Amino acid sequence: MKKLFLLSICALLFNAAQAQERVLNRGVINHSEGEFAPTRTNSGFGVKGGVLFTNLRGDGTDDMPGLKSATNWHAGFYSQFSLGSFFSIQPEALYSRKETKTDGGSMRFDYIEVPVLAVLNFTDNVSFHVGPQVGVLMAVKQDDKEIDKSSFNSFDYGAAAGLEARLSFLRLGARYYLSLADIGEFDNTAAAGNRALNDIKAGNFQIYVGVGF
Repeated sequence: MKKLFLLSICALLFNAAQAQERVLNRGVINHSEGEFAPTRTNSGFGVKGGVLFTNLRGDGTDDMPGLKSATNWHAGFYSQFSLGSFFSIQPEALYSRKETKTDGGSMRFDYIEVPVLAVLNFTDNVSFHVGPQVGVLMAVKQDDKEIDKSSFNSFDYGAAAGLEARLSFLRLGARYYLSLADIGEFDNTAAAGNRALNDIKAGNFQIYVGVGF
């Protein structure tokens, strides 16, 4: 299943690149200054990255004393396809590193994530992003030691929303992601702290910078 997901991501990126090339060839993105050049600016592709602040919610948090959010990073690629002067679709492929800390130590979760966002352009430089997101768990570390991830939920899904400002080729944004999937899938023989993850969902607040092409 994970291989199928990764192949789907590769196919998404390839199709995005092909579609973006067609858009560029048709002149949708304005790189000229001719009198009849198109003025649409909400298409493009690029790279992005930034920090994220993870928080956990759910009844299982009561069994994790000293639980607090932690800061880590995310990075990846995006491609934006215009469907008009006001609306566009933006798929992304991101590698995200999420971390939580308790009195008993820390846990780190690495995901490959694919948000597909509707982009509403309020002005030429400010837009609102909202849409679904899915992810696949790649690795889990406890106190900096990699552990078996078979008892953790392999797939994550939820919704993301945020604002983005554009200045020339730079993008600065803030986004919140709300996961709807429990982190753990432990059986009844597992330790209480691990079983608590069966009733805990994650969320994160992201701040990022992007470079568009």
